[in-house]
Amino acid sequence: MPVRLVFNLGDKVWVSPPIWPNNKLDIQPGDLSQFTPYGNGVYGYQNRFGENPLTSGPSQEACGGVIYFDNSIVKADFESLMRIMEVQHRNEVKPSKDFAVFTAESNQPGKDGYLVQMRIVSKFGLRFMFGALTDAEYEKFPEQELTMVEVIWSFIEQERKRWGTSFHQDGTNGLRGLFGGDGNYAREELSFGFMLENDYHHVYRIWSRAWLVTK
Repeated sequence: MPVRLVFNLGDKVWVSPPIWPNNKLDIQPGDLSQFTPYGNGVYGYQNRFGENPLTSGPSQEACGGVIYFDNSIVKADFESLMRIMEVQHRNEVKPSKDFAVFTAESNQPGKDGYLVQMRIVSKFGLRFMFGALTDAEYEKFPEQELTMVEVIWSFIEQERKRWGTSFHQDGTNGLRGLFGGDGNYAREELSFGFMLENDYHHVYRIWSRAWLVTK
């Protein structure tokens, strides 16, 4: 049987519980079954989902949307992607470290479309989008040890360790069959999805998945 490592971002990342403590919220920032809308709230929020990608882009933000990439991405290219998506703005001298991290792991990846997903929400988003922080809590919100970009890269590295980076499934790759592969002509290989959920409030999501490599 394949040996699967436990998902763990390590001691440098503080992961918040899925239910925000001591506060009853209409929408929980750790509820990863829900997606945040686009916008800053001044002109209302925009539902992100539409059949036409040309007309469903964010009307109040320059960046947004979903991108998929494979596990061979190198750190320099990943950091460039993050700059393009403005996860870390080009003019930031000291990148933000005051954000919360939420994770969820699927028990049925083929149906759910992911292995593990992680959402990052800035303290600004926690306060002004989700209403999860009081003014006093906002001022005292603790910093992470890593930046947002560093945490997302740590997620990629952790999933590479857990699942491997090859479609050659010889018993060490636990992806076999999880996304409909037959272990022969169609074999799963680790890949990723990234979503810029809300640019204004700095809400980002990444998830591990698999694509089918065919002979």
